[in-house]
Amino acid sequence: MRTRRAMLALSAGTLCLAGCESPGGGSDGSLAIETSDATVAPGETARVEVQASSVGVMTWQLAEIPESWQVTHESFEPEPTAVRESYPPELVWDPVADSVTGSLAIAVQDDASPGEYVLAVEAGTDASDERVVSEATVTVEG
Repeated sequence: MRTRRAMLALSAGTLCLAGCESPGGGSDGSLAIETSDATVAPGETARVEVQASSVGVMTWQLAEIPESWQVTHESFEPEPTAVRESYPPELVWDPVADSVTGSLAIAVQDDASPGEYVLAVEAGTDASDERVVSEATVTVEG
């Protein structure tokens, strides 16, 4: 019985700690970003899911994505408090958001060549020079 009681107490303590997170939503409340990969056929729209924590600004770089492909932001929760008009646009959360989720929709043109294209998504706090980047691979099937 003593072992069982000790195990129950240990389990309860572990469950309590498992639910404890810092206010930033990450393991230590620091700036972080993650993106998903996407696979599409030419002429379709790829959706890259984005999750970030402790974010004040977010943008994307079209390093390997052709400029003719339109990239738009969709369904961000919470919604950005502002969108800075630049190319590409910069999404802004003021104050810094603990946790952000949403997606970037990439309109792949009908004549797109099959292959892998990288979309770099960058997040920052906007209060410092700290930036983090996550690269999503968009695969266009032949």
